[in-house]
Amino acid sequence: MARIRPLRPFSRTPQSRLFRILTILGAVLGLAVSAVAIVNAGLLGRQPDQEEHETVVQAPTSSTGSCGVERWSVKTGTDADADLINLQSTTATTIASLIALPAPASLPSNNRIIPTETTVFQVQATLTEYKLEADSDYHLVLSDSAGRTMIAEIPDPACVGSTSPLLTSIEKARGEFDAKYTPTGTFQTANVPVTVTGVGFFDFLHGQTGVAPNGIELHAVLDIQFGTGAVGSVTVTNPGNQTGAVGTAVSLQIHATDTAGGTLTYKAAGLPAGLSISASSGLISGTPTTAASSNVTVTATDSTGPSGSASFSWVIGSSEGSQLLGNPGFETGSAAPWTASSGVINNSSTEPPHTGSWDAWLDGYGTTHTDTLAQTVTIPATASTATLTFWLHIDTAETSTTTAFDTLKVQVLNGAGTVLATLASYSNLNAASGYTQHSFNLGGYLGQTITLKFTGTEDSTLQTSFVIDDTAINAG
Repeated sequence: MARIRPLRPFSRTPQSRLFRILTILGAVLGLAVSAVAIVNAGLLGRQPDQEEHETVVQAPTSSTGSCGVERWSVKTGTDADADLINLQSTTATTIASLIALPAPASLPSNNRIIPTETTVFQVQATLTEYKLEADSDYHLVLSDSAGRTMIAEIPDPACVGSTSPLLTSIEKARGEFDAKYTPTGTFQTANVPVTVTGVGFFDFLHGQTGVAPNGIELHAVLDIQFGTGAVGSVTVTNPGNQTGAVGTAVSLQIHATDTAGGTLTYKAAGLPAGLSISASSGLISGTPTTAASSNVTVTATDSTGPSGSASFSWVIGSSEGSQLLGNPGFETGSAAPWTASSGVINNSSTEPPHTGSWDAWLDGYGTTHTDTLAQTVTIPATASTATLTFWLHIDTAETSTTTAFDTLKVQVLNGAGTVLATLASYSNLNAASGYTQHSFNLGGYLGQTITLKFTGTEDSTLQTSFVIDDTAINAG
């Protein structure tokens, strides 16, 4: 038999030679990766740096075709706490004060660090350099006379959700910057004095140019003015047309957004007889003395010069037809004299009001939840009629056409809290676009002190929102 020839053993490369070969291959591979990175950066029109290490998502209409991901809802005002941002006032501060704030132990992706991330700050500083980032933000490096630095960022409006209460101001700030500079993907030097107004924000530290030691930023920037004489602006929120009755006390809070950084003073022209406005707080109060229709203009003026105004009508009826509910359209921006569950008084564009700027939004969480809204009134014994009216909007994610999973009860209670009557019950089955007015006879309670109560109850899944506005109990 023929012999089977044994296999030839593999030749072996000396270990030192193998090490040299692997080293050379590694170097070649590294050069290839670097070349790809540089080519990609060139395609984007920028050089790669630490700012480019953040995750982005495609957004074809944005400046770079991409928007950010990391804490993006907080950066742009579409997070769960966006309604907590106090846009009614501006806090003047310094870079030194902001970088002295303690850094949070953790940074939630969809919630805010209170109070820093719910405060609008204004800083006077030097804009040292700026650039367009891969997430379409304008990255601004601010410095003070001691060389301390921090970052301010102006998002691309195309990367900001339409429901953000910051969107209009972001668009304005972006326009202000575009009118002065043209950012590109590389840092450009400015070295000009600026006044920057924006929402406080803590960012993750990942080597950003100009980053503060605690990660504090102004993000998003709501206003930027160039020069040592830079001033901001004042915007008065229109409270909507008002009604009242002779002899019924009035309390209406006027709200203004101020980016000028000074102190606001208020004045009003055309107020109904018996009413006045607080120059320092903007609260209109008093008791009307004359039935009339008035055209009111409220003006808020910043101590540095800028001012803003809003005009609305105010109809005062005779005492025979008095409207008994206080803060009937929730335009004070707070509940009193109503008692309400936390978060019910609302000015979010997600659930817009029937009129004015505020409403009462019950439920809408999509989890097991109960919200209440109540006010106690005394119906005069001398009245011959009493009528409850309110406007109601219902929207829902429920799909059933037969089962009431989420409900709103409208009830009358006595002083002991006992339910005297359930005037109506609404549910997800009543969902419809827009508002509908509802009316109920309260003539059976003349001469009594009663509590009007709305109770919204949700089950464990699929939200239903009950939105109430422009309430009234008219006694005549």
